[in-house]
Amino acid sequence: MSSLTRTAPAWPRFFSLMDTEKMTPVHPGYGRCVQQYFHSLFPHRQWKVFHDPDGTPLAVDVELLYPTVEEPFYLLHTMGMSAAPMHYPSGEFVTGKEGYSELCLILPADWPFRKDRDLSLADEQAWPIWLLMELGRFPHVHDMWMAYGFLLPNTEANEPFAADTALSGLVIVQFEGQLGGVKMPDGTAVELLMPILLYKEEMDLCSDIGVDALVDAVIDECGGSFLLDKDRPNVGLGDYPCMGIPL
Repeated sequence: MSSLTRTAPAWPRFFSLMDTEKMTPVHPGYGRCVQQYFHSLFPHRQWKVFHDPDGTPLAVDVELLYPTVEEPFYLLHTMGMSAAPMHYPSGEFVTGKEGYSELCLILPADWPFRKDRDLSLADEQAWPIWLLMELGRFPHVHDMWMAYGFLLPNTEANEPFAADTALSGLVIVQFEGQLGGVKMPDGTAVELLMPILLYKEEMDLCSDIGVDALVDAVIDECGGSFLLDKDRPNVGLGDYPCMGIPL
């Protein structure tokens, strides 16, 4: 029997994803519906779809909506994570209960993409796009449930996501209202989740103060903004009375 040698992928890998077999999409049309929903929320924007070059176990594409003068930020969202359901952990919810999700992320308008807007996945600063692709596959690869409060280090060693940032983990949050979810034509609810990127010290701190307090502290430190700031202060360092940490 011959052996096959797997060559190293030519794209960034996050979250220690393991090899897995392809899955058959259950609802391949949900991703397109989510795309149309984001176009309705953020109309009149230029956009570009980055197609997943891996596609295992599911193809998770990422759409980028370009900034406008009125709304000076990039919005990224996945398309394909919801093609198959996630299952609630056994023993915690009703057996057989399923859920569907897609991810979104907001980048500042001055994120150092190429200025000609002809963005490529080969761009060194495209790592948030890769991150969403990998994160969208994660619950399907590991047969896990992802929802508010889900904590995930990039690797066991908390390796940074990119060379120009020390952010090395994340916590999942969910907005209320229009950015919290979208209903499909068949009545199924697709939850819209957002990763907030964290430093290792913040991941460690979360076990002491809880997800809510940590998220509040990070957002407060960012002036109330949910935009990704790869150079933001680390709230896991020093004393932060607003989080209820004893001084």
